[in-house]
Amino acid sequence: MSAPVPLFRIDAERCLRDGLCAAACPLGLVVQIDADSLPEPLKDKEYRCIGCGHCASVCPTGALELTALPAGFEPVRKDLTVSSEQAEQFMRSRRSIRRYKDEAVPEALLVRVLDTARWAPSGHNVHPVRWSVIRSRAGVAAVAAMIAHWMAEQAEAGTDLAKALHLGGVARSFETGRDLITRGAPHLATAFAPKKGVTPNTDAVIAASHADLAAHAHGLGTCWCGYAMMAAHHHEPVLRALGVPEGHDAGACLMLGYPRVRYRRIPPRPKPDITWLD
Repeated sequence: MSAPVPLFRIDAERCLRDGLCAAACPLGLVVQIDADSLPEPLKDKEYRCIGCGHCASVCPTGALELTALPAGFEPVRKDLTVSSEQAEQFMRSRRSIRRYKDEAVPEALLVRVLDTARWAPSGHNVHPVRWSVIRSRAGVAAVAAMIAHWMAEQAEAGTDLAKALHLGGVARSFETGRDLITRGAPHLATAFAPKKGVTPNTDAVIAASHADLAAHAHGLGTCWCGYAMMAAHHHEPVLRALGVPEGHDAGACLMLGYPRVRYRRIPPRPKPDITWLD
């Protein structure tokens, strides 16, 4: 029988024995008995490691190497740190874009935007989110037409959903050439995850939020496609047209493209409603 793979390895010469790795492990799997000893794994509990990398990330000397993850963690660069004011303006200046240039976004840039979402938090660090991207305006228009047809059926049947959200009017607008569903966006990106999981839908929404802000950083515009999500949740053919496979649910759908206009001011928003508890 082969020896079990250790949870992590410690470079004794570089280890400061500061206990940071033990304190950072969310599951308490790293143990340091005293100030003179090296950290060691909690015996027989290695299988509980979720591979979050906190233990190795927090080490100031890089003395700890987690076997579940590739070695050589990328260092955090201080020269790229943004100020609180910069971060606040960046987030406040993000707008929902509903007018797009008739120009496709290079696939490499779409990949870069979605790649950033890899670092979005997920329940138990499972990272179940996958993406499907419609990369042509014709493909987006085809999905929009399918959604419009479903809306028209809902309106004809007089469903409560159609009445509450004026689906008949949206469908009629689409027939006249006014796309209120995908707003002429050249791309649709859908975040989806297996139905069975820890927090799959929440994970997908968080990942899409990260991608949304990453797109803003690259000068792209986004808008959360609520009509696509609504149709996907009520009409399975739309779910499949968005590229979501069997056994999975769509958590978010983003329109993506180059904004046709530039927003130069930040509109006010309601103050946060906060309940303070002691």
